[in-house]
Amino acid sequence: MATNSDTAAQTARGNGMNWLFTSKNLTPVQRRLKRVIIGFWVIQAYGVVCVSVGYPSWTIRRLYGCLAALGVPLLVLVFWFPVVWASLRWLARVAWRCVVPSSSGRRGGVLSLLAPLLGLGAATSILWAVGYASLYYLTPYVQDWRSGTVRHEAVTCRDFRVDNSISNYGKGNARVMYEFELVSSDGSSWKYREEKSWMDRKVEAGEQPYATVIDACRSEGAEIGIVVYPHSGTIIEAWKAN
Repeated sequence: MATNSDTAAQTARGNGMNWLFTSKNLTPVQRRLKRVIIGFWVIQAYGVVCVSVGYPSWTIRRLYGCLAALGVPLLVLVFWFPVVWASLRWLARVAWRCVVPSSSGRRGGVLSLLAPLLGLGAATSILWAVGYASLYYLTPYVQDWRSGTVRHEAVTCRDFRVDNSISNYGKGNARVMYEFELVSSDGSSWKYREEKSWMDRKVEAGEQPYATVIDACRSEGAEIGIVVYPHSGTIIEAWKAN
């Protein structure tokens, strides 16, 4: 049962949020906080749309969803850059006070630079992390969009195994994954890691290209043909080789 203090705290937080979004007399810090909160909501909503478009993994929709996800780093830049700019100005003001004495003849100490440096470092680190993750995960889909699909007639599956090492602590069980590699006769290869329960449902329903690929992995030495986006490994079609 909630205590009076818990209720009061929740009410205070609610009133604070209402005031932040309704008041017209906000300080610059409060305006930036409001912008960041709005940006967080917008990016979350946009991310949900991208995931919805890009599901499931082995269809043309995955390519479209990941291309749409290019908007995520742009949104982060729009909503977070004012924080980085404010941190840079804060550092510049403190550094100026360390060089130029005030009207009283006093200069700021070098230690006064520590807080703005940490603030600027934290703010820019977020932008760097988002940019690096976007570059790492989305570049293959951009390359695939430019180059298109490739057809391979003689493809075999190797190193097929079931991995249940990832624990789902919230439910107390393991998240079981299929791991395997598809290798073409020309030496091209693509590694996959897919959720077993989801893939099994696709195979049992006979959905393609899932059924053909997993059947080939379960049958040692079986050859299949695939149409695949070569950089991301997104399979569009699969069939049994003659």
